[in-house]
Amino acid sequence: MVPFVGRQSERARLRTLFDQAGAGHAQVVFVQGPPGIGKTSLVEAFLNDASHAVPVPLVLRSSGEEAETTLLYGVVEQLVRSAGRRPRSASEAAAAAVRAAIAAPGGSSDDQVGDPVTVGTRFMELLDELSADNVVIVVDDAQWADRASLQTLVFVARRLFADRVLLLWMVREQDVLDLPDSLIRLQRRAESTVLRLSGLNDEDLGELAAAMGVGELDAAAVRRLRFGTQGNPLHARALLEEFPPARWGGDDQPLPPPREFRRLVQDRCAACAPATRALLEVAAVLGPHAPLPMAAALGELDDELLAVDEAAAHGLLHAVQSDSTWTLTFPHPLIGAAVYSAIGLARRRSLHLQAAALVADPAVALRHRVAAASGPDARIAADLTAFAEQLAARQDWQNATVQLMTASRLSPDPVAAGRAVLRAAVWSTLRGDAATARSLLDELSDFPPGPMRDVVAGAMAMAGETPARAQELLAAAWQRRPVDADPELTAIIALSNATHFYGRLNAEATVMWCERALEFSRQDSVRAVAGTYLVHGLGYAGRAEDSYLAAEAAQGRPGEASELWLNPRSARGVLRLVDDDLAGARADLESAAAAATRLGILNTAAFCFAYLARTEWVAGDWDDAVVHAERALAINLESAFGFMESAIAGIAVLVPAGRGDFAAAQDLVSTMSQHDAGYERSIVALGMARARLGEARGEPDLVLAGLEPVRRLPVRDGVDQPGFWSWPDLYADALVRTGRAAEADDFLVPHERAAARSGRRTSMARLARSRGGIEAARQRPDQADAAFRFALEVLGNLSVPFERARIEHAAGAFHRRAGQRRRAADLLQTARRRFSALGATPYLDRCDQELAASGVARSGLPAIDRAGLTTQEWVVARHAAAGRSNREIAGEMVVSVKTVEYHLRNAFVKLNVSSRRQLPARLAETT
Repeated sequence: MVPFVGRQSERARLRTLFDQAGAGHAQVVFVQGPPGIGKTSLVEAFLNDASHAVPVPLVLRSSGEEAETTLLYGVVEQLVRSAGRRPRSASEAAAAAVRAAIAAPGGSSDDQVGDPVTVGTRFMELLDELSADNVVIVVDDAQWADRASLQTLVFVARRLFADRVLLLWMVREQDVLDLPDSLIRLQRRAESTVLRLSGLNDEDLGELAAAMGVGELDAAAVRRLRFGTQGNPLHARALLEEFPPARWGGDDQPLPPPREFRRLVQDRCAACAPATRALLEVAAVLGPHAPLPMAAALGELDDELLAVDEAAAHGLLHAVQSDSTWTLTFPHPLIGAAVYSAIGLARRRSLHLQAAALVADPAVALRHRVAAASGPDARIAADLTAFAEQLAARQDWQNATVQLMTASRLSPDPVAAGRAVLRAAVWSTLRGDAATARSLLDELSDFPPGPMRDVVAGAMAMAGETPARAQELLAAAWQRRPVDADPELTAIIALSNATHFYGRLNAEATVMWCERALEFSRQDSVRAVAGTYLVHGLGYAGRAEDSYLAAEAAQGRPGEASELWLNPRSARGVLRLVDDDLAGARADLESAAAAATRLGILNTAAFCFAYLARTEWVAGDWDDAVVHAERALAINLESAFGFMESAIAGIAVLVPAGRGDFAAAQDLVSTMSQHDAGYERSIVALGMARARLGEARGEPDLVLAGLEPVRRLPVRDGVDQPGFWSWPDLYADALVRTGRAAEADDFLVPHERAAARSGRRTSMARLARSRGGIEAARQRPDQADAAFRFALEVLGNLSVPFERARIEHAAGAFHRRAGQRRRAADLLQTARRRFSALGATPYLDRCDQELAASGVARSGLPAIDRAGLTTQEWVVARHAAAGRSNREIAGEMVVSVKTVEYHLRNAFVKLNVSSRRQLPARLAETT
């Protein structure tokens, strides 16, 4: 027996409804989904959960049967028999009364039966007799239940109110509209609950495979399983039972259909005319979204529309019009796979070769040639390698990797095959897909050592946060490089070294290795990435003008696709962020994030979404910052690229810490690299995350402890460059709060000078705020006042509400202690309004304390009231109020629909609403 997997949200919902029914609030629930999606399995898992309840519920079971739809009251009879399993004289009599009603007393014919109202009334009496129990009524395959039973149970359901009954209907979603109108109206009733089941997600499918003894599937295999079966657990189980992953074929091939499914599809095909079967075969060969004219030409059809109509009538094919062209697609990927598997090998090869000659796209033609190959083919392998190089040149490393892996399988030369796999691993590391690169490297454990193997292993060491090992391997790769034989490999080794030293925050080494990469490479995509790290290295070195020039130089030649310089654009976005050009930063990072996501360049996409979140945090768009930070976390999790993890999580901490959601912030901190032997970039990110959390909590000792490793780092290039890592003000403030103002003074001076040289206004304002706190603590009120004034003046018209509010709060607290209550109240009230708009609860509370100490009444001040919602609950509720579906919200936040449902459910309870329609007004009251 394979254990039930997934559906935790739905199981929890059923348990909640069961508890409500047990408390005397009857519940009617519809469980819907396509065949095989697990409706029955979900209910059985729930019933197993309920079997441990006290008291144990009485379950009345029934199931519709396609062959018994004319057997009147057949489903009701099954339920009555279930009730009789727990004998009681009263319930036995009530069950007999139901049977008697079914037999229609007074009828004049043996065929005469009772009416649904009478039978329903007697069934209600049976439920009354069972009222000492919690009763669960199960109607499986309701679409095949007889109409008399359906009418009876609808009558009963409409009259359930204070009964301890949970009525579960399971129905195939494609048959919902064919149900009786009365049952459809019952489903649409506000009091009813509908659980719509979709396919299992990647995590659940991986758990299913492990439970079946298939072993642990890698991320790519799980994604392929989800796509090929659409997450349908019945199809997935059948596939895994019959075909282990090793027999799935190449990534560009459809998954093999399970035997029973294959037989069903092939029986339907056999019932079609020869022309229709030919159309189905060519559609399967051409793949998803086959153009109808091409299919007609390949199948040599005289009347393709008749064939399309017949295939559609058998549920085998869909025709969709796009612009002026009709395209063919299969309703489910496994239908296409079943048709394809039934084509004889000789005809399949012939169709693929004909398709290769028909299509205009060289890439599609190459795919058909690969499908037609019956064994190793040096020519096709060479063409695939050349095509992969073209893809890599335009930074499509994901597709290039797939082409190289196919080339390795078709290459008759083992050395060339191994070289293709290693090159694929290199390209996987360039896109930040450490999981794929690691799996490819594992395939070549017997491959002889060399520079390419060293550089991939070095990248894996980077991904695993072991910089010492990475440096050793990358140095070895550089020593072994074949400079004249393969300058592009030399460039990639140099680029990997540049990435490594960027993580170590070593500006000089980063710049040097980037310049070496640019010297050797002639490939635009590699030069673009090298130019990106050159921008970062120059920025860390304080060479702002050179950094912008490098960004412009790395953008490519006029007329080139913008995707080629998405990496330099992301680096320029960071430069603009630290230079206070928030609009420019947002534009660069948004466009680069979109392009990287489209191309599947995971590390760049995660980086851009994270720094977009940081930009929005600075600009005061905290809800958007949460969404983009969570998206960055999700992408990085998929890539298994630990090199980025801490930096991204450190940015994700900002909003929950600022809003007082300390549990969520601490959870993020716990995901970050916790050891001092990791990359300096991760050490700084961890230190700042801890410091932000400590500051929000008002615990300066935590701030100092978090930042102490940062203060001790020997290489200071990126650490101390104003704007990149804004830690000095946090450290100075914590020193002051622990009574070490003189030490804070000495510490702050060099950072103030660096900020002044950079001209970065937000950095100067942060440090001026800290300077004001130092001067106040050292009893120099004139200097303190001047520092606070300068902090606000230097910000000018910059829209940085959180930083401005922190300055106003600090200045207000200073003036309050100096006895200048009016000035203090003005500053504190202004700061309070800003903190309130952001939802920055901890800082708002401090404002209130200062205002209270100033003798200012709270009345008339704007109040913050988020009804106790966490940041995630607030964001989900906000999107739901705007009319977005749960799936749309999940897509925006790169999280599961189950997660959205969980947060929305909590938000409903805390906001005291029962529907999405109520959300807008309720949320408006809380802001």
